[in-house]
Amino acid sequence: MKESRAVVRRGLTFGVRAGAIPAGACAVLWGMIEAVRLANGPGGSTLEDPALAGLAVLGSLAAGVLVGAVTGLMLAWAPLSWISSGPLRTLICFVLGGTLSFTEVAVMAVSSKGGYGPIALALLAMPVVGAVTAARSREIAAARLAAAARRLDH
Repeated sequence: MKESRAVVRRGLTFGVRAGAIPAGACAVLWGMIEAVRLANGPGGSTLEDPALAGLAVLGSLAAGVLVGAVTGLMLAWAPLSWISSGPLRTLICFVLGGTLSFTEVAVMAVSSKGGYGPIALALLAMPVVGAVTAARSREIAAARLAAAARRLDH
C-alpha cells in the first residue's frame, strides 16, 4: 500500500512537470502577445483574451496532471507481471500517455477557438508525450518494483 502511494505520487510529479512545459509555453506566448498588444494595439489573437489565455495555461497543466495521475494509478494497481516486464510496461505507458495527451488537443482547440496551429502542434506532441511517459515508466514504478524485489530476496 505504501509503495502504491509512492508510485501515484511519482506519477503526479511527472504529470506536473510534463504539463508545465506546454503551460509555460502558453504563458510566455501570452506575455509576448500582451506586450505587442500594449505597444501596437489589438492584433486579433485569441490569447489577447485573458480567460482564453488562462484556460490555455491552466488547461495544459491539468492535462499533464491527468496523464501523470492516470499513469501513476495504472502502475500502482496493475498486475505486477505487467509492471515488471519492461517492454510491456513501456508499451502500456506509451499508449496511455499518448492517448491521454489528447486532452491537450482539446485544451488547445477551445483556447485557440479552433486555430489550426495550436491544435496541430498538440497533435504532433501526442507521440512525444507517449514516448516520454514510456521512458519514465520505470522511474514512476520504482517503489513498487523495489518492494517486489525485496519480497523475492526474502
